[in-house]
Amino acid sequence: MLTLFLILLGAPLDGETSGEETVDIAWIAEGGFCEPETVLPLPDDTLLVSNVCDYAQTGNGYLTLLDRDGNAIDWRILEGLDAPLGMTLHNGQLHVVDNNQVKVFRWPGFEAIKTIALETEVANDIAVGADDTVYVTDSARGEVVVVSPDLEHSVLTGEPRFPGANGIHINNDDLWVGGGRLWHVDLRDLSVTTVGPDWVGGIDGIEQEADGTLQVTPVAGPLIRLLDDIEVHGGEGVSSANHGYAEKLGLALIPTGFDNTVIAIRLN
Repeated sequence: MLTLFLILLGAPLDGETSGEETVDIAWIAEGGFCEPETVLPLPDDTLLVSNVCDYAQTGNGYLTLLDRDGNAIDWRILEGLDAPLGMTLHNGQLHVVDNNQVKVFRWPGFEAIKTIALETEVANDIAVGADDTVYVTDSARGEVVVVSPDLEHSVLTGEPRFPGANGIHINNDDLWVGGGRLWHVDLRDLSVTTVGPDWVGGIDGIEQEADGTLQVTPVAGPLIRLLDDIEVHGGEGVSSANHGYAEKLGLALIPTGFDNTVIAIRLN
């Protein structure tokens, strides 16, 4: 049994613990995962999980489909991938980062549509803007690669600005990039600011709640909610990769990497 706890870190965000209480675990899914990396909630309240299953191998990666309660609908709803990492759904198209490519599938149905070759060294996570512009983090180069709708490639801000670039999230003109730190990019002028105290780093997952609250997960770490204060949701057995957030279900969904589970935490 996993024991999770919630630590409340109060202003001025100096890292001092101000309280502790039990976190509400909705369910823990296990059984057919192989190095789960990303959880993507879908509009029909199902949950898609990418399984890397040995990064050094090709053809081993697959996607798992769960229902809203963590039960497997299909452990291998999509097979034959190399090392599926970041995923996003945009205008009925599922985008999956896989071995320095973006593979695009129709949703629902998972019919292959196209593959976008990337000018990256280690492509990791992905976000797609309202104008269909694709943003992909390159962890090796510390940059974000931008692919326009007509497939023109460029580097966001024109240079590497994001050491260890990993997670990414977009909301209109606001782009957040995780890596060694958490950064905010204003896409209107490409200005970059650092978010949160310096111990908020190694960021893999980035999600946003309806009220604007940011959720982040450090590699092999807990769930952190950036409010006026900071909440840290963690405990024994929590070793997060790229988490997802299902707003309608009120669940933060934590893939535990080499522990091969997905943990659903209820959030108020």
